[in-house]
Amino acid sequence: MSTPVLIDCDPGVDDAIALLYALASPELDVRGVTTVAGNTSLTHATRNAARVLDLAAARADLPFVAGLAGPVARPERIPDEPIHGAGGLGGLDLPDSGRAAAEGAPEWLAAQALAAPGALTLVALGPLSNVAAMLAHRPEAGAALREIVVMGGAAHCQGNITPAAEFNFFADPEAARTVLESGLPVRIVGLDVTRAALVPLEEADRLAALPGAAAAAAGTLLRGFALRYGERFGVAAAPVHDALAVTAVADPGLLDYESGSATVECDGAVTRGALVADLRRPERTRAVRVALGVDAARFTRLLADRLAGYGAAPRPPAGT
Repeated sequence: MSTPVLIDCDPGVDDAIALLYALASPELDVRGVTTVAGNTSLTHATRNAARVLDLAAARADLPFVAGLAGPVARPERIPDEPIHGAGGLGGLDLPDSGRAAAEGAPEWLAAQALAAPGALTLVALGPLSNVAAMLAHRPEAGAALREIVVMGGAAHCQGNITPAAEFNFFADPEAARTVLESGLPVRIVGLDVTRAALVPLEEADRLAALPGAAAAAAGTLLRGFALRYGERFGVAAAPVHDALAVTAVADPGLLDYESGSATVECDGAVTRGALVADLRRPERTRAVRVALGVDAARFTRLLADRLAGYGAAPRPPAGT
């Protein structure tokens, strides 16, 4: 049976790959997509998400809702993350979409959770602004979710935006703290595992050569991402952080976790956005599970197989 999910995202190359994966996966039932500012502005993130939904032949009536344009407690959002390239999708020129996003993602997420108590998994791929606002707006909605799966944080490794912090938590640390301290069941899929699950350049090239538009676009996105990552870090492979978080929902045995409590540093001059995970003391709450191990080869195979499926034959719209 497929897992019903809500996906909150800020496309972003790896968000785009995550959406394509989710919509191609029979293990997942995507009930709606919301957007938030993060890798790029809310306007660009929403436009990019609409274009990717079209590319994946997502059904026209799939709920699509824009959310917050900045952090919950800070006056300005941080600058666009340059590794995603022009417009957030590496300059990939996808056709304009006719999908119109509704507004009010936090309220919409709350309504969905309350309408299906215990059923929905919320997969948060960007800054946690929408999720924290949902909890502030309707605290009972959080308890109605099955779980929250978060792409963010660096528990036992350095960050990617500062030595201490991963990008999503740095972008809105107060929101991340709210979610992690909520007592709700939260899974953290952070840099500890995403850095170990890179898509090789040759796999990107293989996808780019496939006939289907979505498979070829995925390959092109991954290729550009891998090359930019290689220029910065010396490894020509794509770090598809968000796709790993989505795949972890589709394949529950993909990652190894340790349980504990967690918070996020909000005030430190050099530690803003740092994930502080206490996995040592069993007497503490165990609501948070932090991913620390990954079967990287299995992930790459799963991702490549699902994306290659877009090139195998013309696909009907998802959900039909």
